[in-house]
Amino acid sequence: MKCVICHSEDIEVKKVKEEIKIGNDIIYVPVEIPVCNSCGERYYDRKTLQNLEEIEFRLKNKEITVKEVGKVLTV
Repeated sequence: MKCVICHSEDIEVKKVKEEIKIGNDIIYVPVEIPVCNSCGERYYDRKTLQNLEEIEFRLKNKEITVKEVGKVLTV
């Protein structure tokens, strides 16, 4: 497989954290997907995208509880 952005063949499956924004909160969801080691482009399969969409839907409907690990304050 070649990267569609930089055309590198250096792509490997990695564990990454996908961000889902709900209001002022950011929730990190761990996923395992192919990532280009040269430019960082991520490649999502249909099952992973459906899973992320389901998690986002359930978060918005407060069907999933999340663990707070810190706070970031802005001015």
